[in-house]
Amino acid sequence: MRPLLYLDTARLGQTLPAARDAQIDFVRLTAEEPSTLYFEEFLKHGYDAWPDSYQNRFPDLKSWAGVRGLKQSLRQLAGAPDNWNVLLASRSLSLVQLAARSMFQVCRNVLATDLSWPTYQAAVTQQALASDCQITTVPLRESIFHDGWTADDVTSFMARAYADNQCDGLFLPTVDNLGIRVPIRAIVERIRQTSQIPFVLVDAAQAFCHVSLDDSISVADFIVFGSHKWMKAGQPMGIGLFGNRSTQQLISNTLRQISETGSDLDPLMQFTEQLDGGSLNGHSETVNLTPLFSCGAVAAVHTKNAHCNEGTQNDDLDSAIHDIPTSLCHWRPILSHQTLRSGISLYARRTSTNQAISVEHTRREWLSHGCVVTAYPNGWVRVSLPVFSPEVISKNSHIADDHDVAGSVRGFRR
Repeated sequence: MRPLLYLDTARLGQTLPAARDAQIDFVRLTAEEPSTLYFEEFLKHGYDAWPDSYQNRFPDLKSWAGVRGLKQSLRQLAGAPDNWNVLLASRSLSLVQLAARSMFQVCRNVLATDLSWPTYQAAVTQQALASDCQITTVPLRESIFHDGWTADDVTSFMARAYADNQCDGLFLPTVDNLGIRVPIRAIVERIRQTSQIPFVLVDAAQAFCHVSLDDSISVADFIVFGSHKWMKAGQPMGIGLFGNRSTQQLISNTLRQISETGSDLDPLMQFTEQLDGGSLNGHSETVNLTPLFSCGAVAAVHTKNAHCNEGTQNDDLDSAIHDIPTSLCHWRPILSHQTLRSGISLYARRTSTNQAISVEHTRREWLSHGCVVTAYPNGWVRVSLPVFSPEVISKNSHIADDHDVAGSVRGFRR
């Protein structure tokens, strides 16, 4: 039986073998040697702190380099400077809440768009209300998909909206859940020609290990992403990056205030920050540590292969994409302008029908052709391509003229 082609990273990317093996060995460790002195040293300092006997028993944890080592790996994969802070949390939402609480200490009106993930948008809006501030949300998606807006169009529109609404902050995704790649650096630089931006909050959940974060890091004050989508670590874990000189201390102070009061502090963030600081206070909540080790294992894989910012190359998947059946040709691509594309593509049925078709029916239709995809109630299908780089997009501008699923997907092949 031919393996399924997994093209769905809406919730979870397909777990890499290294993450799977690390999780298995960690479960074995908790069953055989829980809470020993060796385990505490292992958590703090990594695999090399173990005696040979332990290393031989749990070889698939060899990539664990302690909390500081994991943070350094993530910093390196994201392309962030060495002096940037890395936070680890059980939920990325906790990091969004921390960032929003920091942001509304220096901003009164933050500009956002309808491309934001609803849960994150709600958290930022809630913090705005709690701080007696506001968030101004402007529409982009309709103009991008139906009016053919380019990156320049988006940049000009956002700059005008920022000025017209007297905004003083930004909350933007690097790539939204439908695959639109937002020109964050261009937007920020255009606005800064005439206005100040005290705080830029970036959602990179659909970007990390998918597209380069260089542009975001060059202008952002706080970046949020996770380990379970394009990184493919299997276990969900939120990751936060911050290091802009003008706001780094502000965010650190906010984190310390939350920690001291004990309110709304993510338990994994509290635990890892204590480990990173060298000591546990003995009162932290018991947390699931498995995401740390699966993330560390996958970080080692990405670092070794140097593919993190341009997708994961896999010859078997590449071959499978090439062979997507032409019997799916009744699906047409919904394409944004070339300058706004990522490795996420959308498809709709070529001919509309008056009969409602369920999400489950649509998924089963693609599954019958060996493809696992994301389906939406409006009839759209989302395809997350496992082999992607921005250079491939620019070299395949003809993709907008492709008229079938197989042709469109093949346009991304190396």
